[in-house]
Amino acid sequence: MPMSPSRELQLSVTARSPLAEIFVIDDQFALVDRSIGDLDCRVSPGVYKVKAKLADATYERLILLDEDTSLDVSGELVMGSAVPISPAGSISPEGPISPEGPISPTVPAGPAGSAPEPSLRGDELPHEQSTRSITGLDSAQILLMTRADTQSSEAPALPAAISLHQLDGTTIAALDPADEPDTGGRAQTIDVDPGAYLVRRRDRMGDVIEQSVYAVAGWQTQLFAIEASGDDATIGSSRVSVLMAQHRFTPNDPELPLVEAARTALADERKVASDALVELLEETDNPMLGLFGAHLMLISRDAQLTQREDAGAGRLSERAIAAPVEFDQSRFDLIVDRLAAVLGSEHPDILALSTQRSDQDVRALQPISAPPMLWRSWVLLIAASNHAPELVPISVWQQTVHVLPLRPFFLWSPADQDTELTRTWAQDIANSLSARAPEPQAEVFWGDAGSQLASSAPALDEEARRRVSEELLMPRAAIDRLADGDRL
Repeated sequence: MPMSPSRELQLSVTARSPLAEIFVIDDQFALVDRSIGDLDCRVSPGVYKVKAKLADATYERLILLDEDTSLDVSGELVMGSAVPISPAGSISPEGPISPEGPISPTVPAGPAGSAPEPSLRGDELPHEQSTRSITGLDSAQILLMTRADTQSSEAPALPAAISLHQLDGTTIAALDPADEPDTGGRAQTIDVDPGAYLVRRRDRMGDVIEQSVYAVAGWQTQLFAIEASGDDATIGSSRVSVLMAQHRFTPNDPELPLVEAARTALADERKVASDALVELLEETDNPMLGLFGAHLMLISRDAQLTQREDAGAGRLSERAIAAPVEFDQSRFDLIVDRLAAVLGSEHPDILALSTQRSDQDVRALQPISAPPMLWRSWVLLIAASNHAPELVPISVWQQTVHVLPLRPFFLWSPADQDTELTRTWAQDIANSLSARAPEPQAEVFWGDAGSQLASSAPALDEEARRRVSEELLMPRAAIDRLADGDRL
């Protein structure tokens, strides 16, 4: 019996995650409908492609729709993570989200920092060489765990060496799996004072990556690294995740898949901050989910603004179907307040989000004392520094000058790793300044050594200084010094 195009049929797609994206595409390759979370729509009979995406997992299926149809794709959306999530972990009690076995990505790797990650089994945790429970309100802990991808058929990798440091570089703890190559990984829990710390990772090729982590009283900050298999090692092949909990790491925590899906969505800057996610953010006590989610809300806000601008300028297609997200400023403000109550208003990532609160005078915010954990937090802080130059001190920026394009975390190569790179970067900054105002005024110097650069710093107007600052992710205080001919 031929299908009647005049009637409409019900199509329901279940993903069991508020961060899953579902797309329905017709036989003319036109987007018919889309959703975040489960999808319910009515369409004419015909051939359609259903595409679902969650974190680094993608599933596609062609269907011939000749009757009402329901699909459950949750079992196909198997995401990878540096966190050893147990098969029992799930986003909802209705089904597993991270079964055993390796990831088989269906799409090529995306932008740097968002490539598919190998999955881990929760029953294969590395030996933890020391651990103590959190016993007091003033105590804090940091858990370091480093592993290699043992499920790939490619050449096995040695887990990355990982170490914890004070902000001045003093080593607190170090794990080097090369000392025990047959263990498959190492883990250590360290009791620390609340505050900012640095974590360094060195992969098997010798590349070093640094990032900041924060210890909070009564919480355990957990950093997981997994080294990818294969012979072609590149910087960033060691994947990293950061969690926070008020208890020891539990691989079957049902909230873990949601936090990891939010982390990956932020790395890819996906527009997934639906009302369902915002409701979770308003209720969750998980700080990392809150940080990831708040930034996802800002991504959705920016997408809405761009869409309105495109529509007003006639650049938006009539057939375009926007992501079903809405930004509510008052709800965002409340979520930031909840995060500040846990992490502290002086936390750099909280200060970054606070720059986006309604009626916030950024000049009233206290300067950061260490780099933030997230890339987008650094971008917000740099933008705000153009209104409050003291918000991002030059000393903090100099520590992170060799920024790496790996997201969602803010990562850099330690400044003492390559002095030639430092000189090249300084030269690029001077060249960028000169390109915007060709008339030189004063010589530019880099660092305390006072090594002279070939270029000269021009006098720049306010708008030019702002553009250089945001393009180079350089705080306004440093731009002003260079532009005025002073030393950094």
